Amino acid sequence: MSKTTTEAAPRCPFSGQAAAGATGCPFSAQRSAALPVPSHRCDPASLQDELKVPEVPPLTDNQKALITATVPILAEHGLAITSHFYRNMILAHPELRDVFSISSQELGHQPQALAAAVYAYAANINDLTPLLPTVERIAHKHTSLHITPEQYGIVGKHLIQSIVDILGDAVTPEIGDAWYNGYWNLAHVFIDREKAIYSEAVQAGGWEGWRSFKVVKRVKESDQITSFYLKPADGSTKPLPKFNPGQYTAVSIHVPALGHKQARQYSLSDAPNGDYYRISVKCEDGVRVPTPSNPTVPAHPGWMSNLLHKDLQVGSLIDVASPYGDFFHLPDPAKPTSPLVLLSAGVGQTPLMSILNSEIAASCKRPITYVTVAKNQEAHAWKDYLKQVSVEHENVLSKVFYSAPGWGSWAWGDYDFKGRMNLDLVKDDLYLNDNTTRYFLCGPAQFMISQSKVLQGMGVDEKRIHFEMFEAGELPVPAA
Repeated sequence: MSKTTTEAAPRCPFSGQAAAGATGCPFSAQRSAALPVPSHRCDPASLQDELKVPEVPPLTDNQKALITATVPILAEHGLAITSHFYRNMILAHPELRDVFSISSQELGHQPQALAAAVYAYAANINDLTPLLPTVERIAHKHTSLHITPEQYGIVGKHLIQSIVDILGDAVTPEIGDAWYNGYWNLAHVFIDREKAIYSEAVQAGGWEGWRSFKVVKRVKESDQITSFYLKPADGSTKPLPKFNPGQYTAVSIHVPALGHKQARQYSLSDAPNGDYYRISVKCEDGVRVPTPSNPTVPAHPGWMSNLLHKDLQVGSLIDVASPYGDFFHLPDPAKPTSPLVLLSAGVGQTPLMSILNSEIAASCKRPITYVTVAKNQEAHAWKDYLKQVSVEHENVLSKVFYSAPGWGSWAWGDYDFKGRMNLDLVKDDLYLNDNTTRYFLCGPAQFMISQSKVLQGMGVDEKRIHFEMFEAGELPVPAA
């Protein structure tokens, strides 16, 4: 599979066979000057086993050094590599269109996220410990989409081929072999963790794969957010498996405009109750992807969110995954009075509503401060509910910011502050002097980064700050 000594003959990173030609691996030899199309690829017959998962030895020190040496190149060409990778892989395997978000592809979020991940892997190849939280987050996302070990073979083939296609002669046989071995070492970390997560879900009463659910109720929470209450379509009275407050599920449905299915992950927005799952979906405006030939191309509406809002009525069926996710709040029985602070922006309310409702359902007495920002009262989901909760539960305090409040909203007491969220205005309610306080943030990436910096500037240890990320990719740890 991989060279372990300098005397071993160079081999093709995909076939594992000895490479032909004086220069070694054909992926880096006899190339045309016009990249990214290589002039010589492995014999297609040698790629017929791409779905197999090979066992590979640990990376040698020399291979780690070779991968580390590619870090500057990846910093410059990483996005070109991953964009090329997604394009070619989906052309070769159109069935994967059901897995990858078309919107994230068009926006470039997924290529950017993968480029960052490849770069981070290379930069941390000697010690992957800093990447373990990211691995955990990605593994949960993979399991919600039912990624299989065999699909890692497809990804590996096209990713390494894309590295070769874009970087050309910079990919020597030794570098190609090191990346092949490095990819499969990392893939096995994911495969093993995802196998364990699948097993944990099934043991907890969940299921592996998709399960048909029926919409039993729709509730309009704001001008853009609608909640869907889902129950198993088979009419089973067996309680639904519990989930950790803050986790999400994935849903899959056929999108006629695309001609194939799409899957999306949505936070479970209510407390676990065994009777139904609730997801609350924002109707997205969509994305605008200008091109040189059409720089003013209009945005198309968000594929999934608009379809759900328009077509998912009471009685409709939709495929649902077991709950997953590494963002959640589980109360520590030893610290029943530890304060909880929830910070949200826009539809970032959804996982925090699950956390809040779980605390209320359990009659917890811990102090809870919920701070949220919305554009105005029309965009503010659960506005009246949060008022009611604050009145009925003396341990719950709600603070609201409106960035562009409408007429009359101040008189009705809909919000407390005008403008973007400013934690200095509510710092007395953030329990900053209690080092057991935990902070949960959800919203756009820049919102979470900025609020995390503010909290750390107020003396909060970053280990007590937790994020949920909706977009493709992972949130970088912000510098204090």
